[in-house]
Amino acid sequence: MKAMNLWLKGVRNRMKLELWWPLLAQKMTGHYQYYGISGNIRGLQSFYYHTEQLAFKWVNRRSQRKSYNWGQFNRFLSFNPLPKPKIYHFYALSKQK
Repeated sequence: MKAMNLWLKGVRNRMKLELWWPLLAQKMTGHYQYYGISGNIRGLQSFYYHTEQLAFKWVNRRSQRKSYNWGQFNRFLSFNPLPKPKIYHFYALSKQK
């Protein structure tokens, strides 16, 4: 999460929101593809939740006045959704005797 926080902090003023939001979605998809193994859905859901919180934080720090409240941000997310957590690699857990 620290790396995501630093990336969001660095990119918030360098590009317009319309340009870096798809990059954030790509970063999240890559994270899910790498860490999306059987049994790790809670970790992926935690990553999604914290990334959403960080995105709200840094979107609102682009100027001296707030850009969004939570209702407006959720409306923005409904039109520009972030990818939801998904398991990409399924492994059968075998019992050993």
